[in-house]
Amino acid sequence: MKRLFTFALLMLLTASPMWAQRVLTLEECIDIALQSNLSIKRAKNQAEIAKAQYTQSKFNFLPSLSASARHNWFEGLAFDQTSGSLVNTTTLGGGGSVGAGLTIFDGFSNIYGMQRAKANSEAAEEAVKGSILSTQTSIVAAFLQVITTKENLKMQQETLELLNGQLDREAKRESAGVGNMEQVYNFRSQIAQQQLTIVNLSNNLETAKLTLLQLLLLDPTEEYSFEGITVNDAELEEEIEAYGEVYTKSLEVSPSVRSAELSLEASEKAMKIEKFNWMPSISMNAGYGTTWSSNLRNPNDGSVLDLSTQFETNAAKSASLNMTIPLFNNFRNRTNLQTSKIQVLNSQLALEQAKNDLTNQVQQAYLNLVNAKTTFVAAKQSKVNLDQSFQFSQTRYENGTIDFVTYLTSLVNKNRGDLELIRSKYLILLRQFILDIYKGELMEPSTN
Repeated sequence: MKRLFTFALLMLLTASPMWAQRVLTLEECIDIALQSNLSIKRAKNQAEIAKAQYTQSKFNFLPSLSASARHNWFEGLAFDQTSGSLVNTTTLGGGGSVGAGLTIFDGFSNIYGMQRAKANSEAAEEAVKGSILSTQTSIVAAFLQVITTKENLKMQQETLELLNGQLDREAKRESAGVGNMEQVYNFRSQIAQQQLTIVNLSNNLETAKLTLLQLLLLDPTEEYSFEGITVNDAELEEEIEAYGEVYTKSLEVSPSVRSAELSLEASEKAMKIEKFNWMPSISMNAGYGTTWSSNLRNPNDGSVLDLSTQFETNAAKSASLNMTIPLFNNFRNRTNLQTSKIQVLNSQLALEQAKNDLTNQVQQAYLNLVNAKTTFVAAKQSKVNLDQSFQFSQTRYENGTIDFVTYLTSLVNKNRGDLELIRSKYLILLRQFILDIYKGELMEPSTN
């Protein structure tokens, strides 16, 4: 029983790291990145600022309201405005007031200012989408690099097992007197080379994992594994939709193009604000106030009037309608208008550049996908031929009709064909994912 308990405990301790290992899919990696990426968080913060500024631009149409209160103390000779007399004593006084103001017309500044703030807010939202797109692209590329390297490592390990089997066979044949040590040494040499290849690939895999974990902002000291992508050959060989349709979809959803369009709209509104700054502004104000003083006394008995009486007696109301006409302000309006016109031209150029960049990117991504599919079809056929050639060479080598170099050449060619097929398969996935990102068809972040 004691031995059984010890064995069970040992198995538990051995298996616990495996249980602690977290397996991540591509979708989970993208979701983690979109939740934790600092660039996305900064872009979202900027979007919140722009949204707040847009909200404030709406509030600018509301009237202003203020209130004030004061208490005064003065000693010596002074004119008391509340009592209307010159006094030379200690004076206490105070008062309060409320006032309101409303801009009736300001040369359409508030209207165009609100429209500009709205465009800036929407542009900031598009910047968030652009940051998400960039993050998705980086994660997809890093994830597929891990999976491709992992598949390559698996293939090389299978080749090592094959070589070990051949070494055992040659060693037995040499022991039986029907083989020779040269073949044994050849296999040992090739196995050593294969082990070095596996070590290098293992290092490359760890590097690829580290790169991905750093993008995800995950702790690289914890254990993670990454689930491969299941796809069949029929899906890889599916016909690509026409380039025109791909570009149209990309143009409709492109954050960079949409952001440039909104920035142009904002700059046009800013130019209109500067243009109408030459116009007069009209506003109205209203106020109510009152005061009290220790020098304001009852003429009958000389006592200080109570506060309620003073507040009622000294109350004052005011209202005004104001018009301001800008006649000359050191050519500031003229300079600002010229500057805003140039800003509009720059925004137009930025929009044109964004469209050109998108065209180039989509064209390149589309061509890369076409080339990847063509390469996959060729690699698939090449693998069939190389597998058949290797099987034939292996049989001939075991029968002693070809030498070790010929056999090794056939094995190397088979490995190269396997690797090319793996690479072309995941290259199609990468190119397709990137094209889907441009079309806005990749998965959205989880709301959990």
